[in-house]
Amino acid sequence: KILNVYQTFFKKMKNNMRFLKDNFKNHGYVKVNCIDKKKLLLLKKNFAKMIEVSLKKNLNYSVNIRNKSKKVEFLLNKGMIYLEKSNHKYLSELYDQIVKSSNYYNVISDKNITKVLNYLLEREYDENLYINSSSIRMDTPGITPYVYGWHQDDKSNIKDSDFVQVWMPVFTNINKNLGGLHILDKSFNYDIKTSHTKVEKEKLKKKQILRANHNVKILNNGFKFKEKEIYCNLGEAIFFNKKLMHKSGI
Repeated sequence: KILNVYQTFFKKMKNNMRFLKDNFKNHGYVKVNCIDKKKLLLLKKNFAKMIEVSLKKNLNYSVNIRNKSKKVEFLLNKGMIYLEKSNHKYLSELYDQIVKSSNYYNVISDKNITKVLNYLLEREYDENLYINSSSIRMDTPGITPYVYGWHQDDKSNIKDSDFVQVWMPVFTNINKNLGGLHILDKSFNYDIKTSHTKVEKEKLKKKQILRANHNVKILNNGFKFKEKEIYCNLGEAIFFNKKLMHKSGI
């Protein structure tokens, strides 16, 4: 029955379907090549345009590069650094705007993503999904205050909800130089305390936003987890358990 329901998307993956779910259940995550690269490219171009507008509006800076692809790469790198150096609020504005754009929703609501999510949640492939929180990481190299430290997302999301996290590159391949997603293998099976646990509990009581500082430490209590750093190419996404302990790369 499952094979029939998912035969369109998993046509080339029939032999790997058991691996897909088994790896998710055993390790707490799985990497799947399922993202529409054309949609990612459109999002990239439009976000570059947003940066260009911000540079002109806030810094009176015009980008005079004729080659379109080189212009996009300049805006997504040096253009963003110019904004950050001038005033962090300019990046904050872009951070808030991009996740409310139609092109962004076009990517994260893609049928391939929703099919994988529903498959891992053991639901019908076309079930409706609720997107509770989403963002695009914008970290300037070497600056750590906005980097997320070790945390489990089940503590900050809707209480007692059943969900799967999705993490993917949207503008370029995520390699060792950029810093991948750090995870503690199989950690979703345990209630792990960190140096931020008391702060988490206090903030939850006050219904405040949780944000684990970059220097959060794991309080071992006898657990020995293997830390992995996972990289992704454009088109790939990591689907991981809501209780998997993870953090951003720097």
